[in-house]
Amino acid sequence: FLREDLGLPKNKFILCCFNQHQRISPTIFSIWMNILKNNSQSVIWLLEDNILSKKNLINEAEKKGIEKNRIIFAKRIEISDHLERIKLADLFLDTYPYSAHTTCSDALRSGLPVVTMIGKTFASRVASSLLTTMNLTELITDTYENYEKLINNLINDQILFKNLKEKVKINSENSILYDSSLFTKNIENAYIDI
Repeated sequence: FLREDLGLPKNKFILCCFNQHQRISPTIFSIWMNILKNNSQSVIWLLEDNILSKKNLINEAEKKGIEKNRIIFAKRIEISDHLERIKLADLFLDTYPYSAHTTCSDALRSGLPVVTMIGKTFASRVASSLLTTMNLTELITDTYENYEKLINNLINDQILFKNLKEKVKINSENSILYDSSLFTKNIENAYIDI
């Protein structure tokens, strides 16, 4: 895929989130809109979940002074194609308090950094767990303020972003997270022990 094939601007910083829309809380969405407001060369790429939530997200963005062309929606496609297309994004923004699960794994597998905020429930800790397993704890935040600050830093510090993107690539290739053989061996040993 090329960015132009998917309606993405060629020379902008592409933020993305492919979580279902019901996971996008008003607070997280407001933070995303602040980020777009403060970074004019950025857009956000979201899953086209359903027509009503898409319309509501556009309405809320416009209320916050963000033009609707800065929110781009992606239709559902086959997983193999999806894993290829998300490589076109620059940074995955996680939702809170219900974090990314499979979508975080997909993003990391594709070499895309994921910024998340850790909570106290299972649902708010999955992305953090995946990032910890991949030795990417610098992408885990603990407050809304730190979440927004980290995203802005990554957009504006090209050296920091480039180094982090390279670390994600290297760590995803070497992480036990995607080592199916090791997982199978360990779960078989657990069953034998039981």
